[in-house]
Amino acid sequence: MTSSGFKDTHRLFLQVVISRRLMTEDAAQDLYSQVCLATQEQYSEDNFADFIGQLNEGLNSVEFEFRRSQDETNGDPIIALTNTNGQKIAQVATSYSPTELEYFKHLLDAIVMAEDDAYCISSTAALNESGKLKNKENKALTLSKKDADALLDRYVADKWFIKSKAGALSLSMRSLLELQTYLKETYGEQMQECTLCMEIITKGQRCATSACASRLHHHCARTYFQNMNNPACPTCNNPWNGKLLIGLSDNTTAPSSVSRRRVRRDPQAGADEGEGDEEDE
Repeated sequence: MTSSGFKDTHRLFLQVVISRRLMTEDAAQDLYSQVCLATQEQYSEDNFADFIGQLNEGLNSVEFEFRRSQDETNGDPIIALTNTNGQKIAQVATSYSPTELEYFKHLLDAIVMAEDDAYCISSTAALNESGKLKNKENKALTLSKKDADALLDRYVADKWFIKSKAGALSLSMRSLLELQTYLKETYGEQMQECTLCMEIITKGQRCATSACASRLHHHCARTYFQNMNNPACPTCNNPWNGKLLIGLSDNTTAPSSVSRRRVRRDPQAGADEGEGDEEDE
């Protein structure tokens, strides 16, 4: 099926989803039932997967697709309409000016590279970063703090970032799904994955053994450990207490300035290049 073969049901569903971009599976199912009622199509919950498949088949030519995942914060199944051409942010976040895109990329980098697996920055730190923007020619870009403050609200409203109760900015599920290719190609192993589901992780738990690379989403950990009397790491088998977090809790305040962690490199690569790790900014 191509988009030209869409029925009114497909078109109406898309029209609503384009404005929301992301919703829970339950909300998407409810929307599907309402659309079927409005277009007098027969509704069946069992047909929803085929319906999404038809949409993806038609959207493929315009580089969009529906992707399924689980919300990092609560584990709820979600579905998102994403741009599959995610190598370049400018081709995904098309509603921003060059300066606004540069600020977005600057904040994205600060969040991804935050020290101690925090994967977030404070609103204060984000505002201070607005004075450090440069273009590809290394020339300074002008963005006032007033404009930066309004832009931060816009990034959150557009569902690229999440703002916690304590004012910390972190990556949203839209960013993780729609910028997945960009994040993995740009940051490589700095962009960690859950040991169990193999999806990108920015909120969850980590193994207490410093040499162990195990990282688990909270919902993945709950499922994996639910029948264990003595939870053990799926990688190193040492005790797992779930107290070492990736990301900050909703009420925890992030540092007031940006501090990037050292870049992890392959030891052999470092030896070949004769260079040490990058310093924090």
